[in-house]
Amino acid sequence: MPDITNEHLMKLIYRVIKKVDLIEEKLNQVIDYVETQKKHQPDKSQLAEEVEFQYRPIGNDKELDYISTKIESDEIYKRNLRNYIKSIPYFALEDIFTEDFLCEIDEEKPLEDLIPYEDIFVYLKRKEGMTGKNIKILVTSELARIKDRIKHRKDLSKKRKIEECYNSNESFNEKTKNEEIESEFIEFVEVDDDTQSETDEESNQKSAKKLIPVTYIKEVKKTEDYLDDDDDDYFTKIENLQDLARVCEKIRTRPSYLKSVRKQFLRSCEGGMIRLNDLFTEEFISGYNISGLHGMKNLTKLLPYQTIYLYIKKKLGISMNDIEAQARAEVNQIKGRLRTKRSRIKKRLQQENKAENKEIEDIDENKTEN
Repeated sequence: MPDITNEHLMKLIYRVIKKVDLIEEKLNQVIDYVETQKKHQPDKSQLAEEVEFQYRPIGNDKELDYISTKIESDEIYKRNLRNYIKSIPYFALEDIFTEDFLCEIDEEKPLEDLIPYEDIFVYLKRKEGMTGKNIKILVTSELARIKDRIKHRKDLSKKRKIEECYNSNESFNEKTKNEEIESEFIEFVEVDDDTQSETDEESNQKSAKKLIPVTYIKEVKKTEDYLDDDDDDYFTKIENLQDLARVCEKIRTRPSYLKSVRKQFLRSCEGGMIRLNDLFTEEFISGYNISGLHGMKNLTKLLPYQTIYLYIKKKLGISMNDIEAQARAEVNQIKGRLRTKRSRIKKRLQQENKAENKEIEDIDENKTEN
């Protein structure tokens, strides 16, 4: 074994010092990176504020005035509202205003005069790169689609009323169907004539006449004849499993029904704006999700989703990943609205119970004092 000199020891010490310096340099880089990431991340209070932020579409002038005032006076609220709407995939006017409110939009009450429209919807669409002309075209087509949908809904309600009237009178028609109907009749009566000019043959012919009743029955036209032949091809929202089974049966057995429904949605859903709540009610969707996990049913396995929703989205050129992301976001948004609605109802009931309990306590105190 060769002897270790001082020169060898110095070289070894130098190498160790060099490695320590390199490790220290890398450690400093990691610390700097962590510090910069902390600066960019929002505070916990700010994150909690964004999570708790809820917004309900504007439905009347009172709500419009309230939201407009908050947008103008509170920059934090405006920023949170923009982030909330921006987080909705393919957000539309219906995410800011209700359908009924948008139906009242006309020349006397244009959208351009509304603060939420300009400061939220137009602002976010411009951020996406849309020009003012494109935004105007999009808004015009969306308003027309909404008005057509509500008009179609009203027409369906009128037809349902006609059907209800027909069904209510159906039992009466069945009872009277077999009864004798009063009618007009023509009666030939024998007439005794003493004139000599009348021959025996003529008198025999006259006496041979009989009473012949002629009955006139009015043909009743069923109410179904006044309804359109294609009334059964209109699609109505699925509310429960019975409705789901009925629609699935029509889709499987009647190609004309599926074709008619697809045309109906393609006409009224320009730009791929078809939504899950156009097919299903919010209460129905609350029991489903996109993956089928966490004790929920899989919405993508339903036949109306596959043959209508998915078909139209693909027809409009939207990729499968975007379709799935939009459907997941819609389901989460619907469930969030239902949770908010239920919490409001719960709070209101608690307040009513507190008020009733307070009244009972006041009555008991008055009795004890007396």
